[in-house]
Amino acid sequence: MSMASNALQEMWMYSGTDAGSNRADEISRSAVLEQLEKIVANSHFCHSKRYPSFLRFVVEETLAGHTDVLKERNLGTEVFGRQSDYDTNADPIVRVTAGEIRKRLAQYYHEPGHEHELRIELPLGSYVPHFAPPAHRRQAADASVALEAASAPLPLEQDASVVPSAPSSPVVLFPAAEIPASTPWRRWPLLIAFSAVGLCVLAIGLYLSFFSRASFHDAGTKFFWQPIVSSSNPALVIIGVHSMDSKGRTLPVDTVGSSEQKEPQNMMSLMSRYEMVPISDIVGYSKITNLLTRHARTYQTEGSGEATLDQLRHGPVILIGGLDNVWTIRLTASLRYRFFAKTELLNGIEDSKDPSKLWMFDNALPAHGNARDYAIVASYFDTTIEQQVVIAAGVGRSGTVAATEFITSTANLNAWLKQAKLSPGQNVELVLATDLLDGEPGPPHVIASSTW
Repeated sequence: MSMASNALQEMWMYSGTDAGSNRADEISRSAVLEQLEKIVANSHFCHSKRYPSFLRFVVEETLAGHTDVLKERNLGTEVFGRQSDYDTNADPIVRVTAGEIRKRLAQYYHEPGHEHELRIELPLGSYVPHFAPPAHRRQAADASVALEAASAPLPLEQDASVVPSAPSSPVVLFPAAEIPASTPWRRWPLLIAFSAVGLCVLAIGLYLSFFSRASFHDAGTKFFWQPIVSSSNPALVIIGVHSMDSKGRTLPVDTVGSSEQKEPQNMMSLMSRYEMVPISDIVGYSKITNLLTRHARTYQTEGSGEATLDQLRHGPVILIGGLDNVWTIRLTASLRYRFFAKTELLNGIEDSKDPSKLWMFDNALPAHGNARDYAIVASYFDTTIEQQVVIAAGVGRSGTVAATEFITSTANLNAWLKQAKLSPGQNVELVLATDLLDGEPGPPHVIASSTW
């Protein structure tokens, strides 16, 4: 077997079915399992239940030679407890989890100190992991197979569980012994082609490196927003809306679209009574979407009365508004701090672990008076919709203003994170307070927090 073929085999995947091959000698089962434990103990994985269990399952089944079971439906039943006949189109948990694991593995190996570790990779379009030597050991192999890879035919699209096999014989683009010494010009097109490819790769790497540093030069913003910004799917921004009945009374968000809207309407009543958005919420929305735009992330916008559960399950979610946003009420119901309405105008935030702690705000106070408003901000992975969620929601109008200011302010987030001393990947929910002077909110400050 040629040196190039040996190098190509060096990069191939180990599985239980070829335990006696050279590949098994290069990467032992124990080495793979040891590396697996390092990865799942890292902060990119240890704060989640889904990612370690999924990665552990596919690695162990591959080592056992059971790559045939690594298909979407089977992973859904074995790892996530779905029924054997569940609809994989309606419930994409396997695909979403695999995508997140690929991202987190890339982040893990990008961090300093991991570049000399054995690599566990989950290729796109497959649930069968690949195991490879550390990056510095692969460079020589990459160079020796470059000529062969350039002339090899592109593989046909395969099933996600299919594992490619090493070629039985080396692929030689042009045997070195057959190149006439008098015709060096024959090598120039190939050298130019590979030089161009190398320059393109270098340029892309520098581009991504620059924008990565530009995007996350501060720890606070990175902690709060990285799960949203790094998602491959567009964020869904859901903004709260106000609706009134025919007598001008505020309708609870759960009743909007029910019997009240069955009354005869004209276009004017529809515009003046339903789905109204305060200017203060629009200002907050503008701050958040500007942040997403600076980080080159796409997003979609829905009013809380129009957004559906199916939409929430297809990408990260950002909720603006408290008691006027039905999705804020629904998703915070399982969190420690949540909203409640005592009367139509007297509302607040309660601590589910300590019912004696209540933060109340009376919306009947004079619009230009002095008071204290409260808000909830959060960044966490929601197990109901299985997506990352960011919340900026006030009890009153000023609370939402303070919340959006807090989560879009580098100074606020850095100061909070420095004091909180949290690890990347942790879920967090905060209660904020803002003092109103002549009806205008002052700087937000944290008065309670919960992490998990």
